Order: sequence, then structure tokens, then C-alpha cells
Amino acid sequence: MTLPNTPELQERLLTPQKSYKTHKMPLVPYVIGIRAAPIVATTVVIATLITCVSVAKAKDIYLGGLAWPYFSDTGRDAPGYTIFCVGLTTVAVALILTWITNYEFQRELMERESRDNTENHYAASIRKYCEVVRVLGVVSTFGLPVLAFFSTTSHDAIHKYAAYWFFVLEAVALVVNTIASFKLDRLTSAGNPHYTLEESEVPQASTNVFNPWNDSTSTTKRTFYIQLVFTTLFWIGFLLYIPIGLALIDDFQRLTVKDCLDLNLGEKYCTDTMRLNDTETVLWNYDNFHGINQMRSASQLACILTLVGYSMSFLSHRSDSLQDDTV
Repeated sequence: MTLPNTPELQERLLTPQKSYKTHKMPLVPYVIGIRAAPIVATTVVIATLITCVSVAKAKDIYLGGLAWPYFSDTGRDAPGYTIFCVGLTTVAVALILTWITNYEFQRELMERESRDNTENHYAASIRKYCEVVRVLGVVSTFGLPVLAFFSTTSHDAIHKYAAYWFFVLEAVALVVNTIASFKLDRLTSAGNPHYTLEESEVPQASTNVFNPWNDSTSTTKRTFYIQLVFTTLFWIGFLLYIPIGLALIDDFQRLTVKDCLDLNLGEKYCTDTMRLNDTETVLWNYDNFHGINQMRSASQLACILTLVGYSMSFLSHRSDSLQDDTV
């Protein structure tokens, strides 16, 4: 049957049809920052750790008799002190940028979801978690330069509480941010309830075994799984390092001048540079609770490495997570 060639039909045929193609948002500056800052923090903290330990071992610096020392002891004497201060200050700046750009990414993601679904008030509750994380993450980092410049021997109390300040606030920030990531994943999943044909035709055999990496249908889900793993590992190290480790040690002892001289650390070093009083030096002697101190130093290392791993999870934030459907 031949269709009538009417003016209305010609107008409909010549009128451009609406395009439903999805356009990605341009890569905004904070997306670049959230990639660069964690890499800088990770690279610098590992380089600082390796350099300080290597210098201390090479120069035969006293480290309390531990096979793996406390990080602070490796940055006590020159030239490790300078490396320690510069390194941790750089890490602090990088972590500040990491937490801020992470918040900006989360905020943009929430705004997109709220714009797509104006009746969804779930994003407003998530924003509170994200704001708490931003404050905790940024404020915690000020402990790093403080504990670096105020060494464990010259300003013991300031150094100790600065370390507690950093690790405790970071521990809380990791938990709250992981909860926020979980809620963001639920928010984005709720906004995208439909699966593509390829996703619905996954072979039954592959769905019998739970694999969070293959099961992830979004970058927010992958980010959440990464953060959940590193948060769990961090908290294991954190509990052994601070609350449990400190509870098992009655009192930290100073290295006596006599023991210092017996270790051939140098007469001037023992009786002048590190002298506390007539019988003791400012150096710490961990022999009275050697095993527990070794556990604490290893746990401290675990906290540092898992915190680095957690910050690298922000690299899973992808710019294509922020995209608009234009009509």
C-alpha cells in the first residue's frame, strides 16, 4: 500500500530525530587531582620509609634493638631526620588533596544522582558522611609534620600524641568513608536499575561463585570493595599497634648511659648528645618488652601500608562515572 505524500508526512520525515546518545562529562580538575594526589602520597611515603631505614641501618644508628624498627626511630638522627620531616610533610599535603578531591568527586556524584531523580532524598544523608570524612581526613594529616619535626627523643609527649592524633582520626575517617562508598554504590545502583543484554546473559556457571571484582557493575562498587578490604586490614594493625600494644606494655624504659657506651655508640653521643640525666639517655630501650614492641612496630608498618593502599582506591574513581544523558 502506498502512503499518501502529504506535507505532514514530509515534515515528519525531514525533522531530525532526538538523540539518546550518552555524552560523558569532561575530565574536571579534581578528577585529575584524585589520581595524582594518592600516587604522590604513596610514592613519597614508601620512598621515605625505605630511605630512612636504609640510612639508619647503613650508619648503624641505634634503633632500640628491634629487627624492624619504629618508623620514628629511623628519622631521629641526621641525615634521616631531614628526610623524615620533608617526606612526611609532603605526604601530609598529598593526603589533604586526596581527601578534598575525594569529597568533590562524591559531591559531584551525589548532585548528578539528585538531578536525575529529584525525588531521591538519599543523597542528602550521604552528604553528611562525606563532609565528616573530609574534616577528619584533612585534620588528621596535621599530625604527620608535627610528629616528624618533634622527634621521639627531644619532644616525646608531642611526638607521641601527634602520632595518636593521626592514626586515630585516620582510622575513623576510613570507616566513615567506606560507609559513604557503600551508600554511594546503593545510590547509583538505584538510579540504574536496568542491566544490559550482555550483563543479563552471563553464563550460570560463572554466577555460582561470588567474585566481587567480576560482580562489580560500577566503579563505586569496585571502590567500596577495595576500601572494605584495606579498612579491615588497617584496623587489625591499628588495634595491635595502639590500644592492645600499649595495654600490654607497663612502661617504656630509657637506654642507660652505661648500656649506650657498651653498644659502642660513641662517648660524646651517649654522654652529651643523647644525655637525659646522669644515668639515662633520651634513647628508648625496648628489651624489657621486646616481643610486644616488635609486634607494635610491625603493626605500625601494616597501618602505613594499608593506609597507602586505601588511598590508592581513589584511583578507581573514573570520570565516566560522572556522565549525563542528554536528550
